[in-house]
Amino acid sequence: MPFPSFAIHVLVLSILIAALHSPTTSEDTFNGSRKILLLTAHPDDECLFFSPTILALVAESNQCDGCTQLYSMCLSAGDAEGLGEIRTVELERSLDVLGIKPSHRAIINHPDLQDNITASWDQQVISDVVKPFLVQYGIDTVLTFDRQGISGHPNHGSLPVAVKHVLRGWTLESTIPHPKLYTLVSVPLSIKYISIIAPIQAKFDLFTVKALQSLEGRLVFLLRYLGFNVSVSKARQAQGVTMPVFVAGIDGYLTALRAMKQHWSQLVWFRWLNVGFSRYMWVNEWVEFR
Repeated sequence: MPFPSFAIHVLVLSILIAALHSPTTSEDTFNGSRKILLLTAHPDDECLFFSPTILALVAESNQCDGCTQLYSMCLSAGDAEGLGEIRTVELERSLDVLGIKPSHRAIINHPDLQDNITASWDQQVISDVVKPFLVQYGIDTVLTFDRQGISGHPNHGSLPVAVKHVLRGWTLESTIPHPKLYTLVSVPLSIKYISIIAPIQAKFDLFTVKALQSLEGRLVFLLRYLGFNVSVSKARQAQGVTMPVFVAGIDGYLTALRAMKQHWSQLVWFRWLNVGFSRYMWVNEWVEFR
């Protein structure tokens, strides 16, 4: 192999390793939330879809006593195949790997919230289960699926609508915060299974947005210095840099893979493909659900 070609390959490989090495988050991550609830539908959701966010928030919570605290509630035991007890144990082991404290977990086994790929869940039933947890722990932010549910599962899509139903009727005392609701963005199929390209692309996007934001600030400063009356709208200032984004590094991916291995009852061949290629093992992007 000619030396220039070899050097280019080494350079590209070095860039890839550097891009995958460490986790990255956007500057705007849930606006200073202190008690966050991750609401999932079934055991293994936490690994397949939410691990980049979980690992970043757990790492933050470990930095100090007053930092963000992450809670987890799974609304079913995943008993569609009669494996509810096994899957509950698997979920507990997975949450151990991901670092969510046992005192910060809830696994629900309600007769009207059973794993069912053909039916949505009742909003009122979900509300009756979730609201007491929000009140008890003073949750100020809820994270869950969006209406598409990433995989199109109707149980997933039921969650944001039900939580929004809870929040619309939030009439508790002002000492209990009115929680915000964020949903995980369902991406098109064309970029859903792009494996290690996903974190590289996401980090590039974050870098580009941050660079453009910095350039905009410098340009505004220069124009003002030259005497031009330039202003940045309040809406633009409030928008911030970007949506909350969490990008896992290679260690985070391997931790999520180890957590997924706790769900042995679910590790059929196509789920191995999922954990090997899914964007959600690497990147989580969130929007506020209004």
